[in-house]
Amino acid sequence: MPVKVGSSYVSEAAYSFAKAQVTDKAEDSNVMKSLAGKFPSLKLNVGTVPFSGSGTNNVSISPKILKQMEQDPEKRMEYEALLYDIANTDATSGNMPGRKLKSHGFIIEDDGGLRGWGISEYDDGNRRQQSHLKRSEKKNWWQDMLGKPKAKKKSTLKELAKKVAVQKKAPATQKKEILDDEKNPLVGWQSAKHHTEGILRQNAERIISIPCNGNPVLAKAYWQNSKAVGKGLDFASTDELNKYLQDSFGLVKAGMAKISGKYLQKCLTDEQSRLKLFDNLRAAEDAYNNRKEEVGFQSMQITIDEDGEMTMESSKTTVGINADKWRRQIAAAATRGDMQDVVALLEQDLQQLEEGLRLNQCDAAEVEKAKKLLEQAKERMGRLPDRAATTAEETAMTVNMLI
Repeated sequence: MPVKVGSSYVSEAAYSFAKAQVTDKAEDSNVMKSLAGKFPSLKLNVGTVPFSGSGTNNVSISPKILKQMEQDPEKRMEYEALLYDIANTDATSGNMPGRKLKSHGFIIEDDGGLRGWGISEYDDGNRRQQSHLKRSEKKNWWQDMLGKPKAKKKSTLKELAKKVAVQKKAPATQKKEILDDEKNPLVGWQSAKHHTEGILRQNAERIISIPCNGNPVLAKAYWQNSKAVGKGLDFASTDELNKYLQDSFGLVKAGMAKISGKYLQKCLTDEQSRLKLFDNLRAAEDAYNNRKEEVGFQSMQITIDEDGEMTMESSKTTVGINADKWRRQIAAAATRGDMQDVVALLEQDLQQLEEGLRLNQCDAAEVEKAKKLLEQAKERMGRLPDRAATTAEETAMTVNMLI
């Protein structure tokens, strides 16, 4: 169900994702760079001009909002949750016969309002459209944008009887054509049943292969089709459900997910609880996949309690080198002996950074900084006098080693 964050209603998965981001002790001060890393599928830019960009997934953000996100963690969480839902909303599913969406985008405006725009290709030419989306209402804003699919007309018993009669009268070759015709899926009582089940199973498998990512539109389709198939999502025991979770979610298989046994038991009989569990685990995997390549990221642990509520915790460890401090020490060394001490300490730092690179606690650039500083120190050491330092030189060296 929708969750309110600030003045926005977002999906539960979006809220969980955004909440996990603010647990970091060190947040990137470059908001756009940070957002680009978290939402690689979005084409982000600064501004509020509609119809700017090609294709889909265009998102323009007001500079005022970016400033708020930089200064206020609560605002940052709100708009990151909103961007999560935007990233997982398929605007092209709103296509209708005679209309094809050529390009589309969203705008987060100066006042925090959300606007959608699109350029559609109709049979008689292109048209531009834009609308304000009321994200402050509990009704999901993407439902307004995507619209409701038209209900399919159900076949009546008379129509089925007619098709049975046609099948009986038709020659053998014609019967095969009728059975193979995808436009007539219900042909005869037994064939109708098997053919319908086959189509539903194919649709379910196709939809199940697409992560719901907290988007209720996809989640609803997932469960409707899964229920129609009737197999594969019913579990006889928590052990069977656990095995499915381990096979389907890397976080569970890796032991990074702790799920309440009481909630697992509830999921055996409650379809909505299973939906919530799967959706939360998908959101957690998305968060993990977005974070695992970040420098300093070490691990993630998720906990789902007996009410199905999820919390995510991540750990981050970084190491680095203070290049300015080392440059001062290299410059302050007045004798070869002083520089030998600097070189020895730099070599220790370099060793720690190389180990940090192996453990994803720093990047290769930090290691290169240390190597260059070490080269500079050794090169200067060859030009320094080999004598005892004076009292003034010792004092200067001590001060630079301390600051």
